[in-house]
Amino acid sequence: MLRTMSTDTKWIIGTGIAVITAIVGTGGVLAGLMLTQISGVNARIDDLRADMIDLRADMREIRATLERFDARLDAVEVALAKLDQRLLTIERIVLPAAESGE
Repeated sequence: MLRTMSTDTKWIIGTGIAVITAIVGTGGVLAGLMLTQISGVNARIDDLRADMIDLRADMREIRATLERFDARLDAVEVALAKLDQRLLTIERIVLPAAESGE
């Protein structure tokens, strides 16, 4: 003997299927949005990584420039020391020594 479903049973089953479909659909949309956001974050991280690599290259260039500048400054200091020594020698020869009585 076959029994037919009542109207209430059909409504309960139909509502259950609709709720489950809505939950699964919402979950799919949320998963898609999350993947899009994660993809965007990954792209921003890649951009940041590239910027950091560029910054490191710039820092190496600045360091090399400062090292060259430091070497040039050292050469200027040596040249000034030599010039100072020569000036002292010339002063001793040209300028008369102060008299000890005065």
